Amino acid sequence: MNLARAVTALGVGYLFGSASFARLVGKVVAPGQDLSGGEIELPGGATVAYGSVGATKIAMRAGPVPGIVTGILDAGKAYGPTMVARRRWPDEPYYAFVAAGAIAGHNWPLYHGFKGGRGQTPFYGGLAAMDWVSIPVTTAAGVLLGTAVFRDTLAAYSLGMWLTIPFAALRRRPAEVGYAAIGNVMFTIAMIPETKAYLELRRSGKVRKMATLKDFIYSYPAMRRSEDGTASGEAEGEGAAGR
Repeated sequence: MNLARAVTALGVGYLFGSASFARLVGKVVAPGQDLSGGEIELPGGATVAYGSVGATKIAMRAGPVPGIVTGILDAGKAYGPTMVARRRWPDEPYYAFVAAGAIAGHNWPLYHGFKGGRGQTPFYGGLAAMDWVSIPVTTAAGVLLGTAVFRDTLAAYSLGMWLTIPFAALRRRPAEVGYAAIGNVMFTIAMIPETKAYLELRRSGKVRKMATLKDFIYSYPAMRRSEDGTASGEAEGEGAAGR
């Protein structure tokens, strides 16, 4: 592997990832609104401030369809350059560097003061270009573990991402293992504000445990108007959260 080419791949991915489709879509469907505010409603009625600027925020402000469109675009900005790199250098891991860079750009975009999303959607966009089979398998397993074993919203929301690491290892794909590990680290760092607030609510008993998978499905997209009144209402965008 050529180090200079790997660094270039990382930089190219970062520049692609820095494109904030949430802001572009927001100018059309939520003109003049500040996308940095908002809250997510959790099981039990407690809320957590959500500062991410991504597909979830567009779903909160404008409904599920714009949120899903934003999610597709955010996944595409990772999928496209990753697939190009994979086809150009099929025997080298440069595609993984491109995909990792796209997540970094999405979370900390160069063009928008390093204030972006949380990285889940571009994570899966990059993974789709590498091993799309892993996405439904690990997502289903993560939701099942989160709801049936941990009975926890955050676990059900994020475990699928972590499961991509052992899944790639079982398939003996070292580049994907590295990508999944780095992607999860970036997601975890970006989620620190929400995670800290969520855990505090759990400790105080303000968030109840999920009883069933149905409970997760209905609570997952539950959004509520932000306190400053900038959101447009609740949105039930099943595929838009994240991200």
